[in-house]
Amino acid sequence: MSAAPVLSGSTSLYGVLGFPVEHSLSPAMQNAAFVSAGINAAYVAFPVDPARLETAVAGLCAAGIRGFNLTVPHKQKVLPLLDEITPQAQAIGAVNTVRADQGRLLGTNTDGQGLLSSLEEDLAFDPRSRRVLILGAGGSARAIAFALLDAGAGHLVIANRTPERAALLAEDCRQAHPERHVESCRLEQLEGLAPDLLIQTTTVGMKDGSAPVDLAGLQVREAVCDIIYSPPETPLLAQARRLGLRTANGMGMLLHQGAAAWTFWTGKPAPLEAMRTALRQAIQQAIP
Repeated sequence: MSAAPVLSGSTSLYGVLGFPVEHSLSPAMQNAAFVSAGINAAYVAFPVDPARLETAVAGLCAAGIRGFNLTVPHKQKVLPLLDEITPQAQAIGAVNTVRADQGRLLGTNTDGQGLLSSLEEDLAFDPRSRRVLILGAGGSARAIAFALLDAGAGHLVIANRTPERAALLAEDCRQAHPERHVESCRLEQLEGLAPDLLIQTTTVGMKDGSAPVDLAGLQVREAVCDIIYSPPETPLLAQARRLGLRTANGMGMLLHQGAAAWTFWTGKPAPLEAMRTALRQAIQQAIP
């Protein structure tokens, strides 16, 4: 593993807030980046119950935190706690990265950028004029949907267990991109769809050994991306691989969204290869 940061009274503090968060590989990746760049900083995972998010954010800011990430389930709930939100994150309605600047909290969203970089690097997939199916309608799904439409996706289908959330996200997407075809449906209504790419954004498959859908009832043409990275191969990805589809887990998205967050905090180009190496090592250590 990369050398650990040397802590002192002048060490800058960063972190990730989630619930649960013990599975996060962001500390390994971000600490490797700080060490590689010679920056005296440390990045810590904070398990924060949703009911105590406001208290946690206020406490961390009072303690001098310089920046933090948000993961499930905080990406939307953090919005009213911020002083300023970038236009992109405002449109998405979710924030995954916050910078503390002279007592003010500025939020942005790097998830979409991370996903697009992963599609290009890991799947050689260009979303322009393509048909994409997104499973889920949470904070990550919102960022991904807007990024795909910004990148030129021609047809977007959003499926969710709670159809009202999918419909709301679809309507927000249509408002931002009225020239594109965006629709929503229940997870149970997917049979017969034939997307070029399926993107899985829910937590199903992270620990329970299940899959949100059975690919046998779909006709995915090219690839499946599951943004879960632990385990490295979810049941959904295993089935996709058996069907001969190209597959990618969430490591690429995690890497590239983390690099964009690191640059947002520091104003410097992220040491991408150091971050990639740390992630690979952390994943190997996490495998039973």
